[in-house]
Amino acid sequence: MKKRIFWFSCIVLAVVFASCTKNDETTIVPVGSESYIEEILQVIPDSTKQAFDLVLGTFPQGAIPPKIEGAFVVSPKQRVASSIENWPLNPADPEVDVYMDFYDQHNGVVTVKLTEVQEQVTDTAFVMGTGNDFTLYFIENKGYEVEATNATYHVSMKRGVVMKGRVTDDGIRDLYMAVVILAVEDDSNGVLPEYEPGTYFIYKDGDGMASRR
Repeated sequence: MKKRIFWFSCIVLAVVFASCTKNDETTIVPVGSESYIEEILQVIPDSTKQAFDLVLGTFPQGAIPPKIEGAFVVSPKQRVASSIENWPLNPADPEVDVYMDFYDQHNGVVTVKLTEVQEQVTDTAFVMGTGNDFTLYFIENKGYEVEATNATYHVSMKRGVVMKGRVTDDGIRDLYMAVVILAVEDDSNGVLPEYEPGTYFIYKDGDGMASRR
């Protein structure tokens, strides 16, 4: 009897995992992917969480997101909010356009390539949503150099990226993008600004449409 129960359990698990990995037009968010969005959102302190939620909303919903594949440009990129007072430090400095490429979408994941001036990020992201509305999120580890007076410092950062919007024939309407610092360290001994985990920066497409290109 125990052997029968064991084999029945194996068959059920096989069916479940097959339904979560099937590559077809019906996208299903992979089991366990929610932990990524939780890691991003839970690091934000309660003192600034309400302001974040007002712009980005709360925990994303929807297990069958729309197809978001395509090439888009965020122009003009505009600052919306940050947990840092008096942000940005140099208000006169304009934000540069962001070029986004989404491809190979299936089973609730999509490959994302973001290009901003000389910086380029390519990563695998999770997608949730319903209808034409979606939330995309991923976590990346990056290292870069910062030049200061008579010195160059190395910065290592782990950050979460969250995007929300609505897919249309013309592009992505009402696109918002948040960058949340999960961990950061550098070798400047306090010369560079220190950002605590949970620090966030929120941007949007200024004309309300990240157009297809």
